[in-house]
Amino acid sequence: MNNHYISLMAAYGTGVLLWFLANYIFKSLWKDHKTITFKKPWLEFIFSIMAVIVIIGIGQLYMRDLLIPHDGNKIIDAINQFLIFSPTLLLIYIRKQPIETIWLPKSKVLYRFLVGVVIAICSLIVYWLVRKNAPSFESILTNTFHPKNISHLVQVFMEDITIALIFVRLSAWIGNQKSIAIVAILFAAGHIPSLLSNGFSVLELSSLFLDAFIGVLVLSAVSKSRDVWWFFILHFTLDMSQFYGGQ
Repeated sequence: MNNHYISLMAAYGTGVLLWFLANYIFKSLWKDHKTITFKKPWLEFIFSIMAVIVIIGIGQLYMRDLLIPHDGNKIIDAINQFLIFSPTLLLIYIRKQPIETIWLPKSKVLYRFLVGVVIAICSLIVYWLVRKNAPSFESILTNTFHPKNISHLVQVFMEDITIALIFVRLSAWIGNQKSIAIVAILFAAGHIPSLLSNGFSVLELSSLFLDAFIGVLVLSAVSKSRDVWWFFILHFTLDMSQFYGGQ
């Protein structure tokens, strides 16, 4: 298991713990939850899977340069990322469902986001402290929060609300705990193809269990908050560590 991976696990663990602490200190930010219900949750879940299939199809168009030509323009590329995941927003519009069903609460958005920024920076500090041969923290921070990464930011945000689209509907159908377990296992299973291509080892196989474990931790926090506003900036920050965290 490489040092980046270990550092990432430590950083995500820190982020989750900090959110639970923030939730304890700032109780008013995440206390006003309404139970999300659907008349036919199983049907809504099927619709969400259909949306994901369309997303994958649009993503293939992007990979073949068949969306808006961007020639390295980060703003246009960000628009492309929005278009790839747009079926998520289109589905809730067609189904006349509120944005809370993709974990975008309408109240106190700025405060939720700012708490997420603080959590993200603290988690990045932990990543930097654990990571061997990391560049200076200033270098990691300034490279991460640079305008050149706008398309990555949009991609992560849209990915997170798409996960929320699926999770909320699955949870309404089979329950929250089962949904956390299923989605965490699927997250871990997503790494199997790369392991197969490189050949399994006992150490690498153990990383799948850690993937599932960190997935449970993250989903436990995000599903409790029902809020992508604070989480997506943490997700983005730690995603960027693969580029700027060191060799």
